[in-house]
Amino acid sequence: MAAAWPQVSIPRIAVRDFEVFAEPTGAVPPAGTARSAERTDGHITLPVPADGAYRWLRARVLLDAVPTSAVALYVSSANRARVFVNGEQVANASVSDAESFGWNHPLFYSIPTALLRSGENIVDVRLSVNRFGKGAIHGMSIGPHATQQELYDSAFFWRVTGPQITSLVMLLLGFPALLYWFRRRRDAAYGWFGLACVLASVRNGHLFIVAPSFSAWYEAWASVPLHWMLVSLIFFSFRMCGRSFPRVERALLVASAVWTLIVLTLPYPQLFSLGYVWLTALWVATIGFVALQLRRTPRLELVLLLFALLVAQALGALDLLLQLGVRNSEERIYWMPYSLVVFSLVMGANLVDTFARARTQQERINEELDQRLAARERELAIENQRVLQLQSERVAAAERERIVRDIHDGLGSQLISSILLVESGSMAGPALAGVLRECVDDLRLAIDSLKPAGNDLLLVLGNFRYRMEPRLVQAGVRLDWQIAAADISPPLSSDQVLHTLRIVQEAFTNALKHAQPRCMTVRYETRPGGGWGLEVSDDGEGFDVTTHLGRGDGLRNMRSRAAQIPAQIEIDSGSRGTTVRMTSG
Repeated sequence: MAAAWPQVSIPRIAVRDFEVFAEPTGAVPPAGTARSAERTDGHITLPVPADGAYRWLRARVLLDAVPTSAVALYVSSANRARVFVNGEQVANASVSDAESFGWNHPLFYSIPTALLRSGENIVDVRLSVNRFGKGAIHGMSIGPHATQQELYDSAFFWRVTGPQITSLVMLLLGFPALLYWFRRRRDAAYGWFGLACVLASVRNGHLFIVAPSFSAWYEAWASVPLHWMLVSLIFFSFRMCGRSFPRVERALLVASAVWTLIVLTLPYPQLFSLGYVWLTALWVATIGFVALQLRRTPRLELVLLLFALLVAQALGALDLLLQLGVRNSEERIYWMPYSLVVFSLVMGANLVDTFARARTQQERINEELDQRLAARERELAIENQRVLQLQSERVAAAERERIVRDIHDGLGSQLISSILLVESGSMAGPALAGVLRECVDDLRLAIDSLKPAGNDLLLVLGNFRYRMEPRLVQAGVRLDWQIAAADISPPLSSDQVLHTLRIVQEAFTNALKHAQPRCMTVRYETRPGGGWGLEVSDDGEGFDVTTHLGRGDGLRNMRSRAAQIPAQIEIDSGSRGTTVRMTSG
C-alpha cells in the first residue's frame, strides 16, 4: 500500500515592500539576480511620464516549503499590471484584463505550484503609470487559492457588481421621475431627482467599465457627472424644502458649466480638485440650510433628506480619504455610488406623503360632494312633492271638468228640457215618467264613470251594454252587439278607456234623442300591429255634420276625448243614419 504524502499549504502572505527598477527592460522582468536599492510600498511617480511608461516592481516572498495545494496571487487594485513569478508570467483569472485599465477591478492570478520553490521566490510586477506619471498597486498577497478567491469575490461584489446594480436601480428610478416631471413641470423636485439618478448611473460606469487607457476623458467621466449630480441633488434639496433661489441657482449652473468646459479643455489635476473643494463647501451649506428648515417645519421628508445629505457627505469623505491614501483599506471600496439609494428613501417618503395628502383631500372632497348631493336630493324631494301636488290638482280639475261635462251633456240637458216641457203643459204622465227613467239611467252612467274604469275596454263596454240595453228595449230599439267574447282588449290606460266609453255613451244619447232609430250597432275589430277600431252606428234620421259641428258641446267633446286617447274619429251622417267610427294604431 502506497504511503500518502502530507498536504503542504502556505499561510496568506501580504506583500507590502517592493524594489523599484528604474531602467526599462522591455517585456521581460530584470534578471533574477538583479537588486535595486530604491524601494516603495507600491506607489511610484515619474517626473516626466511618456506614453506607455512603466516600472518594474519586485517583491521577495520566503516559503518554508513548496506547497502541494493550489496557490493564488490576489491584487486589490493596480493599473495595467503584468505579474511574473520566478521569471514566468502567470495568467490573470479575474474578470478584467490586467493589461486593460480596470483600476477598480480586483485582480486574481492562479500560480502553478511548479513555479514555486522553497526559500526565496521572486514576484515581478510590470506596473504602468497614468498620464500624470502615477502608478500604484494595492493589497497584494499570496495565499491558499480558496482564501484568495473569497477575498476576490467580496471585493468584486462591492466594487463592481454593487455599482452595476445601483446604476440599474438609478436608471429605473430616474427615467420615471423625469417622465413625471415632463408631465408636471411644477413638480421640479422629481426632475432634479431623476437627473441626479441618471447622472449617478453614468458616473458609476467608470467603476466597472474597463477602459483601454487612463486618458483625460476618463478622468472627466469620473468627475463631471459627479459634479452635476451633486448640483442636481442640491436643487432637489431646495425643492424638497419648498424653496427656490433663482439667482443663486442660475449662478451655480453657470459656474458649473464654465468649470465643465475648462476641465474638458485643460485637464489639469488642480482643476478637478478645485471643483471638488467648492462643491464640498456648497454641500455643507446645503446641509445647514436643510437643518434650519427642519427646525422651522419638522417633517419626515426633511428628516430623511438631512440624513441622506449627511450620509452622502460621510461616504464622499471616505472615498476622498481612500483616494488620497489617508484611509488604508485592502478592500478599497468606494462608497459614494451607494449614496443615491438613501436619497431614494427621501423620494419614497415624499411619494408616500403626497399620496396620503391626496387621499385625505380626496376624502374631504368626497364628504363635501356627499353633503352637496344630500342637500340636492332634499331639494329635489321638495320639488317632486310640489310637482306631484300640481299634478294632483290638475287631475282633480280635469275630473271636475269631466263630471261637469258629463252632467251637462247627459242628465242636465234632459232635466232642463223636461222642466220646459212640463211647464208648457206638453209633457205629463207616462211621457214624464219615461224622461225621468232616462235621467236615472244617465245618472247611473255618470256614477259608473266615477268608479275606476280599469284598463279592459271590452269589459267596460260590456258593463255599458248591461246598463243601456233595458232603456233601448223600452224605446223599441234593437241592439246589434258585434263584440265577441274571444276578442282581446287593446292595451289602454284607465283614462283612455274612460274617454272611449264617454264617446260611445255620447253617440247612444244623441241617437236616442234625435234620430229615432230602430236599430243600433256596436262593432269592434282588432288590426295588425296592435291597432283597433270601434264603431257605433244607427239607422235613424241623419243630420248635416258640417252644420252641427260648431253647435253644442256634444260633437266637440267627442273629438276632444278622441284626441286624448289618442285615436282618429270620423262622424258620418245621412238619410240612412249616423256612424261614429274610432280607429287607433
